[in-house]
Amino acid sequence: MNTSGCLSTADMLAVFTEEIAARGGEVRDTFHDGTRLFVRSVLPRDCEVGPKDRVQGGVALKSDGREAWLHPYVFRLVCRNGAIMAHAVQTCHVPNLDLHDADDAGVLLREAIRACCAEEAFTAAAEQMRSARETEVDAALNLLPLLSHFGGQGPALLGAILERFFGEGDRSRFGLMNAVTSLARDTRDPELRWRLEELGGGVPALVAPRPAPRKPGRLGPQFQAEGLAPEDPGLELAGRVARR
Repeated sequence: MNTSGCLSTADMLAVFTEEIAARGGEVRDTFHDGTRLFVRSVLPRDCEVGPKDRVQGGVALKSDGREAWLHPYVFRLVCRNGAIMAHAVQTCHVPNLDLHDADDAGVLLREAIRACCAEEAFTAAAEQMRSARETEVDAALNLLPLLSHFGGQGPALLGAILERFFGEGDRSRFGLMNAVTSLARDTRDPELRWRLEELGGGVPALVAPRPAPRKPGRLGPQFQAEGLAPEDPGLELAGRVARR
């Protein structure tokens, strides 16, 4: 553990990895720059949400060293997209970790990880995805309120998501979720990728993610998805695609 007495993000990653491994799972994706931690894992449970379309359950964790957010996570095997189910009842927010000593903070973190590993979280998410396949959606109309928390990035994101949505041809809510999560997969900025995966996880239930905290002197995370530029206004593209 950290000799400073507080649980570092490196310690959090070690605790997370240990708890997931104890349940037969594995960590699949990690971003850690010494200050910020974004990590996703999968557990040994999977099911079909459509013909030859399997998803695997897991847990995702984000921390800035002071607090941590943990959510059930669903990984779609056929396209390698992930969705963070931030609206799930098993979601945990662990605040003030920096005010506890390392041992106490570790206990709090372990309890939150175990809560997110509940099988019911995966079962509920899979059922929402199955139901989403059967529901056609007006993509632009449904995305606008969900993207309201992305501020100035909303128009560019809307355009990029709609381009993928109409390009795939699946006009269901499930297709919209996959358009969002495929954009997340191709996004380099770890904070924006996380928020897009939260957005994608909320689409089957049409639940908007919570707004991200703003930092002084910064408008938002960089928008660095493949083939897109931060200055892309998106609105013209969104209107053009939505009229197809």
